[in-house]
Amino acid sequence: MNMVQSVMKMYMRDKWGWFFLPWIILFSSFLVNFLIASLLPMEENIVTGGLMSIFIYMMVAGILTMSQTFPFALGMSVRRRDFYMGSMLMILLVSIWISVTLSILSYIEGSVIDGWGVRLYFFHLPYLSAGGYLSQLVIFISTMLFLYMLGFLCASIFRRFGKTGMFGSAIVSALVLTVVIYMANYFGWWASVFNAVKDLTALDIALILFPLSVCLSVVSYVLLRRATV
Repeated sequence: MNMVQSVMKMYMRDKWGWFFLPWIILFSSFLVNFLIASLLPMEENIVTGGLMSIFIYMMVAGILTMSQTFPFALGMSVRRRDFYMGSMLMILLVSIWISVTLSILSYIEGSVIDGWGVRLYFFHLPYLSAGGYLSQLVIFISTMLFLYMLGFLCASIFRRFGKTGMFGSAIVSALVLTVVIYMANYFGWWASVFNAVKDLTALDIALILFPLSVCLSVVSYVLLRRATV
C-alpha cells in the first residue's frame, strides 16, 4: 500500500496537470460563452457543449499519465501493479472531486442563479440533468472514468507494442467498425438499434459505461505487465 500511496503522491506533485489546468480550460470556455450570452441577449435559452472540454481533457490526461509517469515510476523501483493501482485510485478520486464540483455548479446554475442571469446553461444541460442532481453526479463520474480509461488504454497499447501496435490497432478498429456498419446495412439492423437506444436516459448510458471502464482498465493492466520502459 505504501508504494501505491507513493504513486498517488507522485501524481499530486503535478498540481497543474491534475488540479488547475482542467478548471482553467473549463472556465475559459465558460467565460467566452458567458460574454457571448451577455453581449448578445437572446429570447431562447443558450445551451452550449463547453462542459465537454473537461471530459476531453481527462482523456488526454489518461494518455499523458502513461507516457510521462510510467518510465519514471519504474525507474524509482515502483512495481507495475502498484503503478496501476495508484493510477486507478488517483483518477477515481479526481473524477469524484471534479464531478461533485460540476454538480454543485449545475445546481447553482439551475436552481440558484437561473442561467447566470443571461439564460446561459453551461453546467445544467437538459438531457444530462433530467434525472436530478444525484443522477447527474453518477453521469459525470462514469463519463470521466470511461474517457480517462480510454486514453489510458491507448497509451498502454503504445507502451506495449509501440507505433506499429498503435497503427495496427487503429486499422483493426476501423476495419471492425466498417464490417459492423456494412452488416447493419445489409441485414437492416438500424431500426432495431434505434429502438433499443432511443429510450435510454443519460443515467442508463452512464451505468453502461461503468462496466466498459472496468474492461478497459483490466486490458490496460494486462498490457502494462509486459510493457517496455
